Amino acid sequence: MHAPCAVLGPPLRKVSSHARGLPGSDPARSAAGGAPVGQRSDTDEVTTQRVKSWRILITACDTSVAQRLADLVLERGHQAAAHADPTDLMAAVSAETPDLVILCADGGREPDYALGATLSGMLEIPFIVLAAEWNERRAADAVEHGALAFLASSYPALAQCVPVILASLQRYAEARELRTRLARMSEALERSRTISMACGVLMERLHLSRQEAFETLRAAARARRMRLLDSAAGMLTALEAINELASLPRRSVTEPDCDRVRSPAAKSR
Repeated sequence: MHAPCAVLGPPLRKVSSHARGLPGSDPARSAAGGAPVGQRSDTDEVTTQRVKSWRILITACDTSVAQRLADLVLERGHQAAAHADPTDLMAAVSAETPDLVILCADGGREPDYALGATLSGMLEIPFIVLAAEWNERRAADAVEHGALAFLASSYPALAQCVPVILASLQRYAEARELRTRLARMSEALERSRTISMACGVLMERLHLSRQEAFETLRAAARARRMRLLDSAAGMLTALEAINELASLPRRSVTEPDCDRVRSPAAKSR
C-alpha cells in the first residue's frame, strides 16, 4: 500500500493576515483591524472560537495533485492528508472520520463513485469531485452520484478551489445541523403530543383539571417505574384497543344456548 502523501496538520490556531504574509496586509495591525501586533483583542478570541478546523482527505492517482491540494488546505489551518490508493483512504477514514473527502478525476479517469456512495450513503461523509477540466456530463454524473460539488481546475489554479471547498463544507455542516435540530424538535413535539392526549383522556374520564391529570399520569408512571412518555403511550394504546372492540358488531342473543342449558343426563344419552 502507498504511504500518505501528506501528514495531518496542527490544530487550528488563529493566524492574522500579516503573519501569513498575504498581500495588502498591514504588518502593524491584526486581521481583526484593531489590536497591534503582539496583543490579542476580544475580536480575535471570538473569531478563534467560531472557526472550526476541518479534516479533509484527498485521493488521486496523480500524487502531485493530491499533495498540492493537501498543502493548500494545510496552509489554511485545517487538517489534510492525501492518499493515492482508495484502500489507504478507507483505512484513514476508519482511523478518524473526516469531514470531507475529495475524489480527484485525473488523467481522464472517472472518479470512484462506488467509494463516494460508501462515504456519503453508509458513513454520511460528503465528497467533492475535482477534475482537471470542465465537462457538463461529468458534472451531472457527479451530482447524480451524490457529490457535494464538482470542481474543475488546472494544477496552477488549485489554490482557487480551496475557498470553494471550505465554503461548500461549511454550508453542508450547517444544513446537517439544521436537519438534526428539526429532528429533535419533531421528536419533542411528538412526545408533548402523546402526553397531552393522555392528559386529555384522563381529564374527560375522571373529570380532572389539566394539572391534576398530568400529576395523575406522572404518579402512575412512577408507580410502574416507567417513563412518562411510555406510560402515556401505553394508556393511549390500551384505549385504542378498547375502542376497536367497542366498534365490532355485537351478536344478538334471543334464545338461550341449548348446549348450555341441557342437563348432564341429557348430554350422556
